Amino acid sequence: MGCGMGMIKYLLFIFNFIFAVCGLGILTLGVLVHLQVLGVNKQIETGLAFPAITLIVLGSIIFVISFFGCCGAIRESHCMTITFASFLLFILLVQIAVAVYAFIVVQNDDNFRNISEKYQEIFNGYFYNKDNKEFIDLVQKNLNCCGVHSSNDYKDHSIPASCCNVIKNQTCSISDTFTRGCVEALKDTLTLAGTVFGSVAIAVAGVELIGIIFALCLANSIKNAERRGYRV
Repeated sequence: MGCGMGMIKYLLFIFNFIFAVCGLGILTLGVLVHLQVLGVNKQIETGLAFPAITLIVLGSIIFVISFFGCCGAIRESHCMTITFASFLLFILLVQIAVAVYAFIVVQNDDNFRNISEKYQEIFNGYFYNKDNKEFIDLVQKNLNCCGVHSSNDYKDHSIPASCCNVIKNQTCSISDTFTRGCVEALKDTLTLAGTVFGSVAIAVAGVELIGIIFALCLANSIKNAERRGYRV
């Protein structure tokens, strides 16, 4: 039994190294997606700002509390190991909540309907509002889309250069325009972002569950060993 618990101790230490890497991964993912939706979110509420910021915070916390797991495993500290398991359980529950929220956002038709209506409203001010123009050009250039539903939304106006890869006198010919409308492109991008958020959160939660089991087993072994007057 002592040999088995000793193995769990070193497995927990290895797990915490992997756990720290996962924390950095979640932090990086949260930062990248937050930067991607930041420009859009200033004009349109996408619903992904909250899970992005939450994952940034969680990634930072995960990286920090992995320290407790490493110290608890190496020093065979019952208190630090239980603290680590408690933090891990809390993080696991929060991640599951974030994953569910992200999946709900990307499956919510009302959310995308509101985005479509807001984008149409912003697009209507493209030719007389500088902020609206900058935002629409940003979306069209980054998502390779044109207009609200298609380039036909520009009607009698010249199609801007942001609607195509080929720039000719700061305008775009109809033959060079992106065929996809920006509402569809926004929906696809947000759906992908939300799905990645949810999937990563659930996957890491599975790893955390294994860590909790290891930590509790080790903590129990340490407690029993202390009662008997020897270490694992």
